[in-house]
Amino acid sequence: MPAVLHHPWRAISFLLCCSLPLSAQATPPTFEQALDAAWQNLPEQAFLAQENRITRDSSPVWLAAPPSVSLDYQQEDNASGSPAEWQAAVEFPIARPALIGSQRAYRNAAHAENNARVNLLHWQLASELQTWWWDFAANEVSLKRNQQRLDAVQQQLSWLSLLIKQGERPASDRLAVQEQLQTIKNQLLFNNQQKSRLTQHWQQLTGLSELPNNWQFSQREEQSLESHPLLQTLQARTQQADANFRSSESSRFNPRLSLGVKHTDELNAQPAADMMQLGISIDFGHTGYSARRDAVRQLSSEHANSIRTRQQLQREREALRTALPQMKQRWQELSALSEQAQSQYDGQYQAYQRGTLSGFQWLQIQNSIWQLQQQADDARIQYFRTISQWNQLQGQTL
Repeated sequence: MPAVLHHPWRAISFLLCCSLPLSAQATPPTFEQALDAAWQNLPEQAFLAQENRITRDSSPVWLAAPPSVSLDYQQEDNASGSPAEWQAAVEFPIARPALIGSQRAYRNAAHAENNARVNLLHWQLASELQTWWWDFAANEVSLKRNQQRLDAVQQQLSWLSLLIKQGERPASDRLAVQEQLQTIKNQLLFNNQQKSRLTQHWQQLTGLSELPNNWQFSQREEQSLESHPLLQTLQARTQQADANFRSSESSRFNPRLSLGVKHTDELNAQPAADMMQLGISIDFGHTGYSARRDAVRQLSSEHANSIRTRQQLQREREALRTALPQMKQRWQELSALSEQAQSQYDGQYQAYQRGTLSGFQWLQIQNSIWQLQQQADDARIQYFRTISQWNQLQGQTL
Protein backbone atom coordinates (compact mmCIF):
# COMPACT_ATOMS: atom_id res chain seq x y z
CA MET A 1 0.00 0.00 0.00
CA PRO A 2 1.60 3.34 -0.99
CA ALA A 3 2.21 5.91 1.72
CA VAL A 4 0.05 9.00 1.53
CA LEU A 5 2.77 11.56 2.35
CA HIS A 6 5.71 11.03 4.68
CA HIS A 7 6.61 14.71 5.09
CA PRO A 8 3.45 16.76 4.49
CA TRP A 9 4.78 20.16 5.55
CA ARG A 10 7.83 19.88 3.27
CA ALA A 11 5.73 18.76 0.35
CA ILE A 12 3.38 21.73 0.17
CA SER A 13 5.38 23.65 -2.45
CA PHE A 14 5.80 20.45 -4.46
CA LEU A 15 2.09 19.70 -4.25
CA LEU A 16 1.18 23.20 -5.37
CA CYS A 17 3.58 23.06 -8.29
CA CYS A 18 2.35 19.65 -9.42
CA SER A 19 -1.29 20.61 -9.14
CA LEU A 20 -1.02 23.74 -11.29
CA PRO A 21 -1.56 23.75 -15.06
CA LEU A 22 1.44 23.81 -17.36
CA SER A 23 0.94 27.46 -18.25
CA ALA A 24 1.26 28.40 -14.58
CA GLN A 25 4.37 26.25 -14.16
CA ALA A 26 5.99 28.00 -17.14
CA THR A 27 5.78 31.56 -15.83
CA PRO A 28 4.34 31.69 -12.30
CA PRO A 29 4.06 35.34 -11.22
CA THR A 30 5.93 36.52 -8.16
CA PHE A 31 4.09 38.40 -5.44
CA GLU A 32 5.62 41.68 -6.63
CA GLN A 33 4.43 41.04 -10.19
CA ALA A 34 0.97 40.12 -8.99
CA LEU A 35 0.79 43.26 -6.85
CA ASP A 36 1.79 45.46 -9.81
CA ALA A 37 -0.82 43.76 -12.01
CA ALA A 38 -3.52 44.13 -9.36
CA TRP A 39 -2.63 47.81 -8.91
CA GLN A 40 -3.07 48.47 -12.62
CA ASN A 41 -6.38 46.59 -12.43
CA LEU A 42 -7.64 48.52 -9.40
CA PRO A 43 -10.87 50.46 -10.09
CA GLU A 44 -9.80 53.38 -7.86
CA GLN A 45 -6.63 53.78 -9.92
CA ALA A 46 -8.50 55.65 -12.66
CA PHE A 47 -9.56 58.45 -10.28
CA LEU A 48 -6.34 59.07 -8.32
CA ALA A 49 -5.00 61.54 -10.91
CA GLN A 50 -8.29 63.48 -10.81
CA GLU A 51 -8.13 63.74 -7.02
CA ASN A 52 -4.61 65.17 -7.23
CA ARG A 53 -5.66 67.63 -9.95
CA ILE A 54 -8.63 68.87 -7.89
CA THR A 55 -6.39 69.42 -4.87
CA ARG A 56 -3.79 71.22 -6.99
CA ASP A 57 -6.30 73.44 -8.85
CA SER A 58 -8.25 74.69 -5.83
CA SER A 59 -8.77 78.43 -5.26
CA PRO A 60 -5.92 80.58 -3.87
CA VAL A 61 -5.75 80.58 -0.09
CA TRP A 62 -6.11 84.38 0.08
CA LEU A 63 -9.70 84.06 -1.14
CA ALA A 64 -12.34 83.35 1.49
CA ALA A 65 -14.70 82.12 -1.26
CA PRO A 66 -14.72 82.01 -5.06
CA PRO A 67 -14.97 85.45 -6.69
CA SER A 68 -18.21 86.51 -8.33
CA VAL A 69 -19.09 88.67 -11.34
CA SER A 70 -22.17 90.91 -11.64
CA LEU A 71 -23.61 92.69 -14.69
CA ASP A 72 -26.37 95.33 -14.52
CA TYR A 73 -28.21 97.31 -17.19
CA GLN A 74 -30.74 100.13 -16.82
CA GLN A 75 -32.77 101.32 -19.79
CA GLU A 76 -33.01 105.08 -20.41
CA ASP A 77 -36.14 106.90 -19.29
CA ASN A 78 -36.77 110.11 -21.20
CA ALA A 79 -39.69 111.06 -19.02
CA SER A 80 -37.55 111.15 -15.90
CA GLY A 81 -34.40 112.24 -17.67
CA SER A 82 -32.48 109.07 -16.73
CA PRO A 83 -29.91 107.90 -19.29
CA ALA A 84 -29.22 104.26 -20.10
CA GLU A 85 -26.62 102.72 -17.80
CA TRP A 86 -24.69 99.48 -17.54
CA GLN A 87 -22.14 98.38 -15.04
CA ALA A 88 -19.93 95.35 -14.42
CA ALA A 89 -18.17 94.39 -11.21
CA VAL A 90 -15.98 91.61 -9.81
CA GLU A 91 -16.17 90.82 -6.10
CA PHE A 92 -13.29 89.16 -4.25
CA PRO A 93 -14.01 87.74 -0.77
CA ILE A 94 -10.64 88.37 0.90
CA ALA A 95 -9.51 85.97 3.63
CA ARG A 96 -8.08 87.29 6.87
CA PRO A 97 -4.71 85.87 8.03
CA ALA A 98 -6.40 83.36 10.36
CA LEU A 99 -8.53 82.03 7.51
CA ILE A 100 -5.55 81.97 5.15
CA GLY A 101 -3.67 79.81 7.65
CA SER A 102 -6.52 77.33 8.07
CA GLN A 103 -7.10 77.10 4.32
CA ARG A 104 -3.40 76.50 3.69
CA ALA A 105 -3.42 73.82 6.39
CA TYR A 106 -6.44 72.18 4.76
CA ARG A 107 -4.76 72.13 1.36
CA ASN A 108 -1.56 70.63 2.79
CA ALA A 109 -3.59 68.01 4.67
CA ALA A 110 -5.56 67.19 1.51
CA HIS A 111 -2.32 66.69 -0.42
CA ALA A 112 -0.98 64.46 2.38
CA GLU A 113 -4.25 62.51 2.43
CA ASN A 114 -4.00 61.88 -1.32
CA ASN A 115 -0.49 60.46 -0.92
CA ALA A 116 -1.45 58.44 2.15
CA ARG A 117 -4.48 57.03 0.34
CA VAL A 118 -2.25 55.73 -2.46
CA ASN A 119 -0.14 53.93 0.15
CA LEU A 120 -3.29 52.69 1.87
CA LEU A 121 -4.68 51.23 -1.36
CA HIS A 122 -1.34 49.48 -2.00
CA TRP A 123 -1.40 48.07 1.53
CA GLN A 124 -5.00 46.88 1.27
CA LEU A 125 -4.28 45.29 -2.10
CA ALA A 126 -1.20 43.49 -0.75
CA SER A 127 -3.24 42.24 2.21
CA GLU A 128 -5.98 40.93 -0.08
CA LEU A 129 -3.43 39.15 -2.30
CA GLN A 130 -1.73 37.46 0.65
CA THR A 131 -5.07 36.39 2.13
CA TRP A 132 -6.00 34.96 -1.27
CA TRP A 133 -2.68 33.10 -1.49
CA TRP A 134 -3.05 31.29 1.81
CA ASP A 135 -6.65 30.33 1.00
CA PHE A 136 -5.41 29.01 -2.35
CA ALA A 137 -2.42 27.18 -0.82
CA ALA A 138 -4.56 25.54 1.86
CA ASN A 139 -7.08 24.37 -0.71
CA GLU A 140 -4.37 23.00 -3.04
CA VAL A 141 -2.80 20.93 -0.25
CA SER A 142 -6.20 19.65 0.83
CA LEU A 143 -7.07 18.78 -2.76
CA LYS A 144 -3.85 16.83 -3.27
CA ARG A 145 -4.29 15.03 0.07
CA ASN A 146 -7.84 14.00 -0.77
CA GLN A 147 -6.83 12.81 -4.23
CA GLN A 148 -4.15 10.57 -2.70
CA ARG A 149 -6.64 9.28 -0.14
CA LEU A 150 -9.12 8.55 -2.89
CA ASP A 151 -6.49 6.50 -4.74
CA ALA A 152 -5.62 4.64 -1.54
CA VAL A 153 -9.25 3.82 -0.67
CA GLN A 154 -10.01 2.73 -4.23
CA GLN A 155 -7.07 0.31 -4.06
CA GLN A 156 -8.33 -1.00 -0.74
CA LEU A 157 -11.82 -1.43 -2.15
CA SER A 158 -10.50 -3.34 -5.18
CA TRP A 159 -8.40 -5.63 -2.97
CA LEU A 160 -11.30 -6.14 -0.54
CA SER A 161 -13.76 -6.89 -3.37
CA LEU A 162 -11.39 -9.60 -4.61
CA LEU A 163 -11.24 -11.19 -1.13
CA ILE A 164 -15.04 -11.04 -0.81
CA LYS A 165 -15.40 -12.69 -4.19
CA GLN A 166 -13.06 -15.48 -3.06
CA GLY A 167 -15.05 -15.88 0.14
CA GLU A 168 -12.21 -14.80 2.42
CA ARG A 169 -13.99 -11.71 3.75
CA PRO A 170 -17.67 -11.01 4.45
CA ALA A 171 -19.49 -8.61 2.10
CA SER A 172 -20.30 -6.34 5.03
CA ASP A 173 -16.62 -5.32 5.24
CA ARG A 174 -17.10 -3.39 2.03
CA LEU A 175 -19.76 -1.03 3.40
CA ALA A 176 -17.46 1.02 5.65
CA VAL A 177 -14.87 1.39 2.87
CA GLN A 178 -17.54 2.49 0.40
CA GLU A 179 -18.82 5.05 2.88
CA GLN A 180 -15.31 6.41 3.34
CA LEU A 181 -14.88 6.57 -0.43
CA GLN A 182 -18.00 8.71 -0.83
CA THR A 183 -16.88 11.02 1.98
CA ILE A 184 -13.57 11.64 0.22
CA LYS A 185 -15.35 12.26 -3.10
CA ASN A 186 -17.51 14.90 -1.41
CA GLN A 187 -14.39 16.56 -0.01
CA LEU A 188 -12.79 16.55 -3.46
CA LEU A 189 -15.90 18.10 -4.95
CA PHE A 190 -15.68 20.92 -2.41
CA ASN A 191 -11.94 21.37 -3.13
CA ASN A 192 -12.55 21.67 -6.86
CA GLN A 193 -15.39 24.14 -6.37
CA GLN A 194 -13.23 26.20 -4.04
CA LYS A 195 -10.37 26.17 -6.54
CA SER A 196 -12.70 27.42 -9.26
CA ARG A 197 -13.87 30.29 -7.05
CA LEU A 198 -10.33 31.21 -6.04
CA THR A 199 -9.10 31.09 -9.64
CA GLN A 200 -11.89 33.43 -10.73
CA HIS A 201 -11.10 35.77 -7.83
CA TRP A 202 -7.42 35.78 -8.86
CA GLN A 203 -8.24 36.67 -12.46
CA GLN A 204 -10.63 39.44 -11.40
CA LEU A 205 -8.09 40.82 -8.94
CA THR A 206 -4.95 40.75 -11.08
CA GLY A 207 -6.12 40.23 -14.66
CA LEU A 208 -3.56 37.40 -14.91
CA SER A 209 -4.28 33.89 -16.14
CA GLU A 210 -1.13 32.30 -14.67
CA LEU A 211 -1.41 31.15 -11.06
CA PRO A 212 1.39 31.46 -8.47
CA ASN A 213 2.94 28.33 -7.02
CA ASN A 214 5.35 29.18 -4.20
CA TRP A 215 4.97 32.55 -2.50
CA GLN A 216 6.92 32.84 0.74
CA PHE A 217 6.79 35.61 3.33
CA SER A 218 9.36 35.98 6.11
CA GLN A 219 8.52 37.71 9.34
CA ARG A 220 9.43 41.42 9.35
CA GLU A 221 10.75 43.52 12.20
CA GLU A 222 8.20 45.51 14.14
CA GLN A 223 7.69 49.00 12.71
CA SER A 224 6.45 52.20 14.31
CA LEU A 225 2.70 52.61 14.14
CA GLU A 226 3.24 56.15 12.82
CA SER A 227 4.36 54.70 9.48
CA HIS A 228 1.25 52.54 9.04
CA PRO A 229 -0.69 53.64 5.89
CA LEU A 230 -4.04 53.39 7.64
CA LEU A 231 -3.00 55.68 10.50
CA GLN A 232 -1.30 58.11 8.12
CA THR A 233 -4.53 58.39 6.15
CA LEU A 234 -6.62 58.90 9.28
CA GLN A 235 -4.15 61.49 10.58
CA ALA A 236 -4.40 63.45 7.32
CA ARG A 237 -8.19 63.32 7.50
CA THR A 238 -8.11 64.56 11.09
CA GLN A 239 -5.91 67.47 10.00
CA GLN A 240 -8.38 68.26 7.22
CA ALA A 241 -11.29 68.24 9.67
CA ASP A 242 -9.34 70.46 12.07
CA ALA A 243 -8.54 72.96 9.31
CA ASN A 244 -12.16 72.93 8.19
CA PHE A 245 -13.33 73.62 11.75
CA ARG A 246 -10.88 76.52 12.11
CA SER A 247 -12.08 77.91 8.78
CA SER A 248 -15.65 77.94 10.07
CA GLU A 249 -14.47 79.75 13.19
CA SER A 250 -12.60 82.32 11.07
CA SER A 251 -15.47 83.10 8.72
CA ARG A 252 -16.44 86.51 10.14
CA PHE A 253 -14.87 89.93 9.49
CA ASN A 254 -13.55 88.83 6.12
CA PRO A 255 -13.72 91.85 3.75
CA ARG A 256 -15.22 91.71 0.27
CA LEU A 257 -13.45 93.84 -2.31
CA SER A 258 -15.51 94.93 -5.31
CA LEU A 259 -13.96 96.37 -8.49
CA GLY A 260 -16.11 97.53 -11.37
CA VAL A 261 -16.84 99.97 -14.18
CA LYS A 262 -19.98 101.98 -14.89
CA HIS A 263 -20.99 103.51 -18.24
CA THR A 264 -23.70 106.13 -18.67
CA ASP A 265 -24.99 106.93 -22.17
CA GLU A 266 -25.39 110.45 -23.49
CA LEU A 267 -28.81 111.98 -22.92
CA ASN A 268 -29.83 115.42 -24.18
CA ALA A 269 -27.14 117.86 -23.02
CA GLN A 270 -25.60 115.38 -20.59
CA PRO A 271 -22.50 113.72 -22.13
CA ALA A 272 -21.67 110.02 -21.84
CA ALA A 273 -19.50 109.06 -18.88
CA ASP A 274 -17.35 106.11 -17.75
CA MET A 275 -16.45 105.58 -14.10
CA MET A 276 -14.42 103.15 -12.03
CA GLN A 277 -16.06 101.71 -8.93
CA LEU A 278 -14.41 100.42 -5.77
CA GLY A 279 -16.26 99.00 -2.82
CA ILE A 280 -15.43 97.19 0.44
CA SER A 281 -17.90 95.31 2.62
CA ILE A 282 -17.32 93.26 5.76
CA ASP A 283 -19.34 90.27 6.96
CA PHE A 284 -20.31 90.19 10.62
CA GLY A 285 -21.06 87.10 12.65
CA HIS A 286 -20.21 83.45 12.08
CA THR A 287 -21.37 81.09 9.43
CA GLY A 288 -24.54 79.19 10.18
CA TYR A 289 -24.81 77.26 13.43
CA SER A 290 -25.36 73.94 11.65
CA ALA A 291 -22.20 74.35 9.53
CA ARG A 292 -20.04 75.03 12.61
CA ARG A 293 -21.67 72.18 14.53
CA ASP A 294 -21.08 69.76 11.63
CA ALA A 295 -17.46 70.87 11.41
CA VAL A 296 -16.73 70.21 15.08
CA ARG A 297 -18.57 66.87 14.93
CA GLN A 298 -16.50 65.84 11.92
CA LEU A 299 -13.31 66.77 13.75
CA SER A 300 -14.43 64.81 16.82
CA SER A 301 -15.31 61.77 14.70
CA GLU A 302 -12.00 61.72 12.78
CA HIS A 303 -9.97 62.22 15.96
CA ALA A 304 -11.79 59.42 17.79
CA ASN A 305 -11.52 57.10 14.77
CA SER A 306 -7.76 57.65 14.62
CA ILE A 307 -7.34 56.86 18.33
CA ARG A 308 -9.53 53.73 18.18
CA THR A 309 -7.75 52.44 15.07
CA ARG A 310 -4.35 52.92 16.73
CA GLN A 311 -5.53 51.03 19.81
CA GLN A 312 -6.93 48.22 17.67
CA LEU A 313 -3.66 47.86 15.74
CA GLN A 314 -1.76 47.75 19.04
CA ARG A 315 -4.04 45.01 20.37
CA GLU A 316 -3.72 42.96 17.20
CA ARG A 317 0.07 43.28 17.19
CA GLU A 318 0.29 42.14 20.78
CA ALA A 319 -2.02 39.19 20.12
CA LEU A 320 0.07 38.00 17.15
CA ARG A 321 3.35 38.59 18.98
CA THR A 322 2.13 36.16 21.64
CA ALA A 323 0.51 33.71 19.24
CA LEU A 324 3.30 33.22 16.69
CA PRO A 325 5.73 31.24 18.93
CA GLN A 326 2.85 29.09 20.16
CA MET A 327 1.63 28.43 16.63
CA LYS A 328 5.13 27.46 15.48
CA GLN A 329 5.48 25.04 18.38
CA ARG A 330 2.07 23.56 17.64
CA TRP A 331 2.96 23.05 13.99
CA GLN A 332 6.24 21.32 14.91
CA GLU A 333 4.47 19.05 17.40
CA LEU A 334 1.81 18.02 14.89
CA SER A 335 4.43 17.46 12.20
CA ALA A 336 6.34 15.10 14.51
CA LEU A 337 3.14 13.22 15.39
CA SER A 338 2.22 12.99 11.71
CA GLU A 339 5.62 11.50 10.88
CA GLN A 340 5.33 8.95 13.68
CA ALA A 341 1.85 7.94 12.57
CA GLN A 342 2.91 7.75 8.93
CA SER A 343 5.79 5.44 9.81
CA GLN A 344 3.23 2.93 11.18
CA TYR A 345 0.94 3.16 8.14
CA ASP A 346 2.42 0.33 6.06
CA GLY A 347 2.76 -2.02 9.03
CA GLN A 348 -0.84 -1.54 10.11
CA TYR A 349 -2.10 -2.00 6.56
CA GLN A 350 -0.16 -5.25 6.20
CA ALA A 351 -1.71 -6.46 9.48
CA TYR A 352 -5.13 -5.65 8.04
CA GLN A 353 -4.29 -7.60 4.87
CA ARG A 354 -3.18 -10.63 6.93
CA GLY A 355 -6.44 -10.51 8.85
CA THR A 356 -4.85 -9.84 12.25
CA LEU A 357 -6.47 -6.39 12.24
CA SER A 358 -10.21 -6.02 11.65
CA GLY A 359 -11.55 -3.75 8.95
CA PHE A 360 -13.12 -1.46 11.53
CA GLN A 361 -9.83 -1.12 13.41
CA TRP A 362 -7.92 -0.46 10.21
CA LEU A 363 -10.29 2.31 9.12
CA GLN A 364 -9.97 3.94 12.53
CA ILE A 365 -6.16 3.85 12.34
CA GLN A 366 -6.14 5.11 8.76
CA ASN A 367 -8.49 7.99 9.59
CA SER A 368 -6.36 8.91 12.62
CA ILE A 369 -3.22 9.06 10.47
CA TRP A 370 -4.97 11.16 7.85
CA GLN A 371 -6.39 13.53 10.45
CA LEU A 372 -2.92 14.07 11.94
CA GLN A 373 -1.55 14.80 8.48
CA GLN A 374 -4.35 17.29 7.83
CA GLN A 375 -3.83 18.95 11.20
CA ALA A 376 -0.10 19.30 10.48
CA ASP A 377 -0.88 20.83 7.08
CA ASP A 378 -3.41 23.22 8.60
CA ALA A 379 -1.03 24.24 11.39
CA ARG A 380 1.73 25.03 8.90
CA ILE A 381 -0.56 27.08 6.66
CA GLN A 382 -2.00 28.93 9.64
CA TYR A 383 1.46 29.72 11.03
CA PHE A 384 2.67 31.29 7.78
CA ARG A 385 -0.69 32.98 7.23
CA THR A 386 -0.24 34.62 10.63
CA ILE A 387 3.25 35.77 9.63
CA SER A 388 1.63 37.53 6.65
CA GLN A 389 -0.91 39.10 9.00
CA TRP A 390 1.94 40.27 11.27
CA ASN A 391 3.69 41.90 8.31
CA GLN A 392 0.44 43.59 7.30
CA LEU A 393 0.09 45.03 10.79
CA GLN A 394 3.52 46.64 10.29
CA GLY A 395 2.12 48.42 7.24
CA GLN A 396 4.28 46.34 4.88
CA THR A 397 3.23 45.65 1.30
CA LEU A 398 6.04 43.29 0.23
